[in-house]
Amino acid sequence: MKGTISDEIEVNVPANVAWELYGTLHLSRFIVQELPNVLDKVDVIEGDGSTGTVLKITFPQGTPGIPYFKERLNIVDDEKRYKQSEVIEGGYVDLGYVFYGIRFEVIEKDEKSCVTKFTVSYEVEDVKLANHAFTMVEPLQTVIKSAKTYLIAKSKN
Repeated sequence: MKGTISDEIEVNVPANVAWELYGTLHLSRFIVQELPNVLDKVDVIEGDGSTGTVLKITFPQGTPGIPYFKERLNIVDDEKRYKQSEVIEGGYVDLGYVFYGIRFEVIEKDEKSCVTKFTVSYEVEDVKLANHAFTMVEPLQTVIKSAKTYLIAKSKN
């Protein structure tokens, strides 16, 4: 079974300002610093944040399910403002997902605002896991809401 889940939020900052956060490794550092209940740490295993970068994402102790996963950034497109990653080890793969990927996009609405969006794509053989996928997007919803607050505050400085 294949599926996708997505969510988006409008942000009153220019798209290029939002992409400075979403399109770089700064997003990982932001999550660790501002949302320590979501991620404990992010280690760069290989790369510089561009296409091909491999990250080890570690969850806080006591997080149910999975202690960590490694993801590879398959696409980082600065012109179209999107990046796409795939879990390649641990995490969702260990839980039984055949494929688990995340795409972040920054879509220009006008010169002063944009929409930030995430899409989770997954493939599972066990249908019960597909139902579990919906609960795993809650942290991503928290990320885009917190990023919105951060970006708006930063733009006022």
